[in-house]
Amino acid sequence: MKIKIYLIPGFMNDEKLWSRLIPLFDDTYEFIHLEIPLRNSFDEIVEVLNDKIKDEKINLLGFSLGGYISCYFGLKYPDRVNKILAVACTPANLDEVECQRRKAAIEFTKKFGFKGLSRKKVLSLVEPKNQCDEELINLILQMYIDVGEEAFYSQFMATIIRKDLSEKLINSNLKLAFLYANEDRLVSSKFMEEFSLKAKNIEFTQIKAQTHMLPLERTKEVKEKIMQWF
Repeated sequence: MKIKIYLIPGFMNDEKLWSRLIPLFDDTYEFIHLEIPLRNSFDEIVEVLNDKIKDEKINLLGFSLGGYISCYFGLKYPDRVNKILAVACTPANLDEVECQRRKAAIEFTKKFGFKGLSRKKVLSLVEPKNQCDEELINLILQMYIDVGEEAFYSQFMATIIRKDLSEKLINSNLKLAFLYANEDRLVSSKFMEEFSLKAKNIEFTQIKAQTHMLPLERTKEVKEKIMQWF
């Protein structure tokens, strides 16, 4: 019987996020990519996903924003979840400074139009040794363009009002694991360390890496975690 895993990508990512990972598995695994619904709140996002997914009980693998969505889904629909793996994800809220920065980004985009990520921004997300990997850089740039303007507004609006899920996750019965890099600039190691000390029911795996884009750059480690966890 195949191990079926539903995949939820990160902010402005699409199915290309998994393009270097899925080919590493044999046909005992079945991966199903889910697009993040065009809704402005996490309640609405997980409601749409709940209606869309027909399997009674599922495995979820979420990357970054998708990891947060996976955790949110598990808390809202615990009876529908078998296991969750959240990759490069912090289940925390945003501080006021970051909220204001994102609101400003939305207003800037409305005024001057939707544009792709800068190359400088992409380079900040990947490991120094991979900053000359043009295929990787172009893939990330292309995902942002392909996902598009409507998703940009939707996903940014949802993230502005995100809640800290850590206490609810600690008090849940979810089978949940986190995988993240120790030098990921988008994941707070301090938050995750404090969270892991309190969350005895949750599994944490930290790897030595300087990247956020684990499914594209650290495929070996992500594959090993998927096989161990699911």
